[in-house]
Amino acid sequence: MFELPIKPGVHAFDHFCAHLDRMLEANTSKEFAELANGAVSYETLTRDMRRLGAAFAEVGLGTGDRVLVASKDEGATVKLFLALLRAGMTPVIGDAEITGPELGELIDVCDPAALYADEAMLATASLGSKLPQSRIIPISDIHDVLSNGRDPGGWPAIEARPDVALLVLTSGTTSTPKAVELTHENLIAQLAIFEDIYGFDSATRLLNLLPLHHVDGLIRGPLVALWFGGHLYRQTPFSVQNVPAILKEFGEKNITHFITVPAMLRIVARIGSDDREAFSGPDFRFILCSADLLDAALWRHVEETFNVPVVNAYGLSEVVCDALFAGPDNASRRIGSLGRPHGCTAAILDDDFRPVPEGEAGELVLSGPTVMRGYFNAPELTATVIRNGSFHTGDYARVGPDGLYDFVGRKKTAIVSAGATIHPESVTIVLTTMPGVAEAVAFGVPDAARGEKLVAAIAPQPGHEITAADAFAFCRKHLSAERTPAEFRIMASLPRGASGKVLMAELTAGTAAAPAGLAEEQASFTEESGSLEEKVCMVAAKCFNVDAAGLSAESTPFNTDGWDSLAHMTLIEELELTFDMQFSAAEIASIAALGDAIEFIEGALDAKA
Repeated sequence: MFELPIKPGVHAFDHFCAHLDRMLEANTSKEFAELANGAVSYETLTRDMRRLGAAFAEVGLGTGDRVLVASKDEGATVKLFLALLRAGMTPVIGDAEITGPELGELIDVCDPAALYADEAMLATASLGSKLPQSRIIPISDIHDVLSNGRDPGGWPAIEARPDVALLVLTSGTTSTPKAVELTHENLIAQLAIFEDIYGFDSATRLLNLLPLHHVDGLIRGPLVALWFGGHLYRQTPFSVQNVPAILKEFGEKNITHFITVPAMLRIVARIGSDDREAFSGPDFRFILCSADLLDAALWRHVEETFNVPVVNAYGLSEVVCDALFAGPDNASRRIGSLGRPHGCTAAILDDDFRPVPEGEAGELVLSGPTVMRGYFNAPELTATVIRNGSFHTGDYARVGPDGLYDFVGRKKTAIVSAGATIHPESVTIVLTTMPGVAEAVAFGVPDAARGEKLVAAIAPQPGHEITAADAFAFCRKHLSAERTPAEFRIMASLPRGASGKVLMAELTAGTAAAPAGLAEEQASFTEESGSLEEKVCMVAAKCFNVDAAGLSAESTPFNTDGWDSLAHMTLIEELELTFDMQFSAAEIASIAALGDAIEFIEGALDAKA
């Protein structure tokens, strides 16, 4: 049974700070982190956190003040985050890539007492009277504090204990960001759960390349490293081109845990498929994947390719990070499942908030010490998801015969077909277990007879042939008649946007019946339709959501909007479909400009000819 590790009568904030102080003192001689802009020792971290604490007091910041940080400088961001926590303030870490106007929107959401941001961001921001000028602090000033500031040798006095430790920004299902209020008790509970499940300790060496404004990048990055006296590695930024170097560093840096998400893991699996020994270091334990549903096909592929266990965790920002765990022990592990809860209580309820019979689907509701305090300045919104202290996730699940939880679907995506309520995600999970399937997705489309019709799009693995009849026969073995898709679309790959997510709008509109949703462009790709460069630019324009006229062979991720790692893989897949060829892992990693892709395509077309 899980117990919160706080002694009776001790305030959660006092426990939190005392633990941080012990870790800083006990690990003075160790290295804390290797970041993109340099290494940081525990000794330096302690000094810099204290200098920042004194600087906070000088500008009038005090206990409980919310402070927004938005910077591409990871070293400054990490130190500000930890120093604000230790000083009893409430950090809010914004996206390092946001624009000046978006910065103003974030200020409206979290109402900070101060802002630390990059000069370039501040130059384009129209903050008006949102904050006094003395509380708008460029990151360059932080560098001056860290270099020349006074180390007071301690922390500012705390007059009152803060109620909220951290605000986490999340967009949820709308374009309007929400700010999740996490308490010190929430954080302590989640960290204790991490210790139980993942075995984090002072020997832990994390490789976590997720953005710091993501809760998984922030909590399972600098906070976990400090809390356990471990080491954080994120020196090489994640990109398609950097994947080979990152894989090489697993052994060189003696990494013990790789923290990732399905979209990133998908890229690593494709690029690193030739490096089967990447995770073979003597101390490497497992890949930890969370933040999105990990489909069974990718899960199995990674384990078979790299011979390394994958732990799948389910959670949301509203419960800090993780609540259900599939692994690392075999008792809680089944590929495709969510595992079982730890440190919290999970219930499956119907729409009237009553427990459903065993084995039936219902909404997943979580209770326990990791449940957020609420959404900042949004009591009505909070009341829609927290009832009697329990968090209603909006996700449907069921408990399988083995006692493990299975994801069924999201509340808002359920369809009604011929009177039956169907969660397409549950069908997707089954489809990804079919031999030879690389990726699949089920979805609903309007149907005159049924109201809605269940459709499945399936992309086979290279070298495998799957027919609609094959897929139907497989589904009838593993699904009820009502949950068997009425239509199967066999595609070379699923259409994906720049974020790496499946473009459901294209699928549901029927435009993706031709592979990758490029029917119009592909139909016009004749000898008369333009040069190879023009054709490649047309495909790239769709992947990056930019004007093709602005692209050329010289276009790179550094001079092209929308060309990030996920968009890069989307481009690769779209080009493979368009030109009926396949890039090797080495070619994918070496494409640094559209001209490189053009060269490889020319070679493939010449070989075919």
